[in-house]
Amino acid sequence: MGTRHALRYTGRLPMAADSSAPPSPADAATTESSVPSPELQRLWFALERRAWSYLTIVPAQPDGPALEAATAILEAGAPYAYSQKIHLQDATGISPADAPRLVVQLRERIAAGERVVVVTDSLLTHPASLPLALAADGVLLCVALGETQFGAARKTMEYVGAERFVGSVIFPKSKKKKPKAAPDKKKKP
Repeated sequence: MGTRHALRYTGRLPMAADSSAPPSPADAATTESSVPSPELQRLWFALERRAWSYLTIVPAQPDGPALEAATAILEAGAPYAYSQKIHLQDATGISPADAPRLVVQLRERIAAGERVVVVTDSLLTHPASLPLALAADGVLLCVALGETQFGAARKTMEYVGAERFVGSVIFPKSKKKKPKAAPDKKKKP
């Protein structure tokens, strides 16, 4: 089994769904804060060693930051993949009937010379995403630090097959505030 690559990513990098788009004038004035982190760049090159055309990013638990992982990775790889179009496909919420059709559409893009990165829902709660992972050249597991249970990550890997995973991306704990349960109102006697 290959080496696993972990990434601690602490921010969001804006990115269009198509990494082959030319940079806007605002983007051309690169600032230090817009340069992808060394960790993201190393992850991009680690993925490149796999010679993939179709990569699926799967969150280990429901509501994992898979889309954020995909955009960050593509942002890091954009300077190095400028000659090839990379299509980002958000396949969250896909129906069981639409998954096989989407696989065919993605394979047509690949046949036309594109590469595709597909973001899915958690396989624990949305098994319709499984055909997208199984059709890929490799799968990247997206883990939220402090939120993902080890059992959820293990089960996700079992569904896809551990040998299909090319690595993992670890994101810090979400700063989203979860709604608090309403306090119990007890009647005074």
